[in-house]
Amino acid sequence: MKDDIPSKAAILQRDGETYAIMAPLLGGVLDLETAKRVAAVAEQYGAKTLKITGAQRLGLIGIREEHLDQVYDALGVKPKPGAHLCQQYVKVCPGNTFCTRGQRDTISFAKRLVEEFHPFPKITAKVKIGVAGCFNSCVEPAIKDIGLIGLKNGWIVMVGGAGGKEPMLGEVIAKGLSDDQIMELVEKLLKYYRAASGRPQTRNLRLGVIMQKTGKEPLLRACGLA
Repeated sequence: MKDDIPSKAAILQRDGETYAIMAPLLGGVLDLETAKRVAAVAEQYGAKTLKITGAQRLGLIGIREEHLDQVYDALGVKPKPGAHLCQQYVKVCPGNTFCTRGQRDTISFAKRLVEEFHPFPKITAKVKIGVAGCFNSCVEPAIKDIGLIGLKNGWIVMVGGAGGKEPMLGEVIAKGLSDDQIMELVEKLLKYYRAASGRPQTRNLRLGVIMQKTGKEPLLRACGLA
């Protein structure tokens, strides 16, 4: 019986035969040349549907197992094994690239986050990062494990948010940080999260739940904020 193929980030579909794979689509932005290439690949390999996901990925649905590698090669992307089933992702608004309200170049910064941390090695817990370019918070950073709001005077950092059946709002832990300071802090947060989500009492729990169980002080100490 077939199942998901984590090594290829391929998700088995309801027909029990074909798979969905995801191509990155940072900020939901797709230039015309990329759109043409995706459409040609989808047609060549018989994809049934294209879907822009809530995690800002472009899903090709209905790919046969024997074509997975060929599709990835044709798209010019590599599967990210740690990213299947929304385990990890970075969601970003257009920022000042397009939006008149955007106060920072969120897309370039989110690309930097993705290149450095996505997927984060050996982390098994679900971790979602939201990057917003103003207080409108269109990508909902307040309900992400790590939420960033970019303003002219620096970044606001929120941690511990989540959606789902028991929604949680993230808590602000830092304000006015530079891009480089955010990169350092995100690395510390992910290392703390990886360690905490591997312990028996907090195994695989979302960051907000871990903070409820242990308090926020261990996290703040680990990040040099206490």
